[in-house]
Amino acid sequence: MKTLLVGLSLMLLLAGATVTYADLLTIGVGVYGGMSMPIEMDTEMGSIVGARVKVLPAIPLVGIEAYYASVNQKSPRDLWDEQDLDIVFDGDTYSTFGANLLIGGLSGPGVRTFGIAGINFVEFDDHGTEELKYGGELGVGVEIVPPFIDLGIEGRASVMLLGWDEGPDRKLSTVTVGVNYYF
Repeated sequence: MKTLLVGLSLMLLLAGATVTYADLLTIGVGVYGGMSMPIEMDTEMGSIVGARVKVLPAIPLVGIEAYYASVNQKSPRDLWDEQDLDIVFDGDTYSTFGANLLIGGLSGPGVRTFGIAGINFVEFDDHGTEELKYGGELGVGVEIVPPFIDLGIEGRASVMLLGWDEGPDRKLSTVTVGVNYYF
């Protein structure tokens, strides 16, 4: 599934390259990292790192992006300590990928603010068996794009619901900072 996402992203980049020269589309590639904070779970704050590909049309109100992220959640230390028996659980690390709809002021230099709504897919490794589940994401973002430079510095805050099949398996709030290159 990851290979499919990477392949689709590359095809999108190649197909959009000729349209970009006509200024009908702007394509951006970026990396990001930050904190993932659990909501209603028995884990501690962890980290999130990832990469994204944005496609922004000439209409400045709507854009789309595909992304991949690796989320690391730390488990609390020393969950059970009884009669000199100390049990410590390792945290969870899982991969998520998906697509977001970006809504707001997305073109031109300066400060861009936008809303985020999307769907994600997450691979859980549950005792040796991998399971792919789907979820969603809602959030807001702000990006600073200086004039005459094709780089943007972006900050985001979002809520990710991972694994919607029978109620979310994971609920995270994330805060990330990233860099995007536009061509």
